Amino acid sequence: MLDSTRSFVLFQLLLLFAVVLIYLRSTYPGSLEPQEMEHLKEPPPADRLVVLVRDGLSAQSFLANRCTNVPLLRELFLHQGLVGISRPETITYHSISPYISLFSGFNEDAASVARGWLGTPASIDSIFDRCKRSFAWTTTELISRFPKIERPRELSFETYGEGVTKSCSEMEDFVCRSVQRFLGGGSRLLLNTTGVIFFIHMTGVEPSCESLQRIQENVWNVYKSFEKTFPDQRTAYLFTSNLGDPQTKSEYSLAVESPFFLWGSGVNHIKSMPGRSFMANEAGLRLPLHVLNTPHLTALMSALLGVPPPVYSRGMLPKGMLNASLRYEANAMLINAKQLLAQARRLRELHPKRMPAFWLSFQMMDNFVKESLALKKQRRFRALLDYSCNYMPVLIKGMDYFKDYYRHVSITAVSFAGIAWIYCLRCHLTVGKKCRNLMEIQEVISSKRLVYARGFHRLLIGVLVIIMMLERIPLVVQAILLIPSLYWRTTLKILGERPKMVCRKSLMSTALLALICLGGFFRRYILAVGYLGFASYNNREAFKRRGHQFYLWLLLLLGLTFVSALPESLGCSQPGALMFSIFLTVLRPLACGVYLNLLTWLCNIPVLLAALEYILIGWHPWIMYLVSWIYLGFLVLWQRRNLQASEVFFFDLSTLYTLTCTSYESVVIQMLAMELQLALRMKLKRNESIGPKTAAHYILVYSWYSLFIIGSFPAFDDFLDILHETCFGYSPLTYGLVMVLKLILPWLLVLCIMAGNYKSLASYEQQIFVRLLLMNSAMSLVLLHGITNVGPWRDILSRFAEFAVAHVFPLVWLLLWRLTQLKVGSKWMSQLPNELL
Repeated sequence: MLDSTRSFVLFQLLLLFAVVLIYLRSTYPGSLEPQEMEHLKEPPPADRLVVLVRDGLSAQSFLANRCTNVPLLRELFLHQGLVGISRPETITYHSISPYISLFSGFNEDAASVARGWLGTPASIDSIFDRCKRSFAWTTTELISRFPKIERPRELSFETYGEGVTKSCSEMEDFVCRSVQRFLGGGSRLLLNTTGVIFFIHMTGVEPSCESLQRIQENVWNVYKSFEKTFPDQRTAYLFTSNLGDPQTKSEYSLAVESPFFLWGSGVNHIKSMPGRSFMANEAGLRLPLHVLNTPHLTALMSALLGVPPPVYSRGMLPKGMLNASLRYEANAMLINAKQLLAQARRLRELHPKRMPAFWLSFQMMDNFVKESLALKKQRRFRALLDYSCNYMPVLIKGMDYFKDYYRHVSITAVSFAGIAWIYCLRCHLTVGKKCRNLMEIQEVISSKRLVYARGFHRLLIGVLVIIMMLERIPLVVQAILLIPSLYWRTTLKILGERPKMVCRKSLMSTALLALICLGGFFRRYILAVGYLGFASYNNREAFKRRGHQFYLWLLLLLGLTFVSALPESLGCSQPGALMFSIFLTVLRPLACGVYLNLLTWLCNIPVLLAALEYILIGWHPWIMYLVSWIYLGFLVLWQRRNLQASEVFFFDLSTLYTLTCTSYESVVIQMLAMELQLALRMKLKRNESIGPKTAAHYILVYSWYSLFIIGSFPAFDDFLDILHETCFGYSPLTYGLVMVLKLILPWLLVLCIMAGNYKSLASYEQQIFVRLLLMNSAMSLVLLHGITNVGPWRDILSRFAEFAVAHVFPLVWLLLWRLTQLKVGSKWMSQLPNELL
């Protein structure tokens, strides 16, 4: 089955594809129906709701200086309504996620946002779907996510005009004027309509004390306009803000507090209660400060309008905030609990019936409904209110358990498949002479065990398939759970052919180096120490015959080890260090005694001079961007025949890498390349050869150290922030390619040096590839368990990138190796006499 390089590539990519499916798989319970509202004698607390959202407004700014920045609103909440702060339950991953949380009642996770990037984001069930009429003054992006917002022609629905491109304050004024024009038109036709919601989106940045005065004046004017248009005192108002920009850095806090002020019809006014409070005026009057999660506001808005909450809402209606009868509040709380119960029940139905239910089973769900109906029939509304309120956190906990259940099981399945793949790769390694006699003994012993292993494997797969079909497990999960059977079947088939596997002693060095490189993902100095030991051990004979080359090599080796103790240079902007890198790129061939032809100098010197002008003056940056991309295309397409092909390619790659730098990264990478060059040349002088095992070790250690010596995967996020400072510039269409170049160019440089010094390595391509697959598969298997789908984007993307890059590194090496053979190891050179090479 694994008889070609292509089959190895497919097996390696299958594991990566399975992991992507696991983390991008939707955990939504599917289509749900909204709860039916009971027709009560009393009307809902409010006929209409006005939601005003001001971007960037923090609770600290709103409540600062005893609320002296908002005197008009202070006069309102001193006598009516509720003031509090809302916090997100999770990190914000997208700019519109706070609005989805406010109007749909759930927080978008990172997987949902990633699926939106890959395709058109789906519409979301929201409070707009539950209301009879809905109007909004907001952006086109938000309108596309909430398509049920009504836009009747006779009411001339308005959004931001295309010509409005002024300051945020003027944008705010434009929105408020649009609302007032709407209210002065045909809005009186809505006077007798219930279940109406108005969404007024006031965009902007974090306001100052001066701009806060203008904001509260706009809110006050909108409030007075609505009261004038609808004088029946049946309008409720909510003023709040979004929860800030998406979190990208590791330093974050979940306590991103946004203020909210809820007042008007149906809203209770609580003057004192235990818990947090705030200074409401200069006299020192303290009012309660209510702390809610944003989905709770969704449930509160639904209860005010007397409509069912959105079907995917996780919000829980707070007690005591409605100015309504006990019966109405208890009924609203029960509707909220039944909506959460419907989600939990659907999620439970999607999982095996015999799985541990822990705190939530079908019987418990049914008992809750029966007991609630009994309390309602007995008119024990206080008990019904408390019972429903206390049961909702249990439902939320159960929903979280069910959503993560398949993910944990799938990761375990992929781990078993990875173990089988590692053992299978071990079977394909070349056997050394010392291990052959031992293997002959192992063949006789293991033949009977192999028969039992095959039988157990078939029995286990049969039982697993039957269970999955009976339990109706989702097809995607079934496919992932069956992946280990494919890898173990392949491994058992290869073992049946009695391959001459390498012994455990021969794998010790391979396992040790893989462990050292894995340590570099957690602490850079671990790989630095491993690099020092590896380079010293493999060039240990040089310590016996010391010369000028040896001392220069030793100096570079110690210097490169020390660099890892310095702060990461990746993502730093240091123009002076970059200029030094340019001078080193030019002077290095001259200092090393490399004589390049005129064409090589004419191709590289103008590019480096243009880079100097870009750093020092930068009159026309677009010229530098154009030169850099032309130079990249020249290196990719142009093929030159040269007896010093490796040196020419070394120089070209150093120039190209310098164009992607913003600090001294190029200096470090060229030092690493020079150290490897000197080490291999000293080996050649001693007539020492390099086999496929040693070559794979060199490639692994030097390739990964070329990354961790300048930074780490999280540092690429900082590099992206200053990508415009590189000679390639920043473009939404090309920034990904520049990031890839930054990663793989040092790897290509390492291969160029190895192929230039040991041309016989081309015949060991398959053996090197298999050993690299073995080492990197073991590394990625450990990194797999570090992937997360919560936290800031920086952590999520960097951890997945660590796993993915480690997993596909052998495939990238194969492509780069063949490119190196094309550029450096051309067939025409092998036909020349050795005296000319």
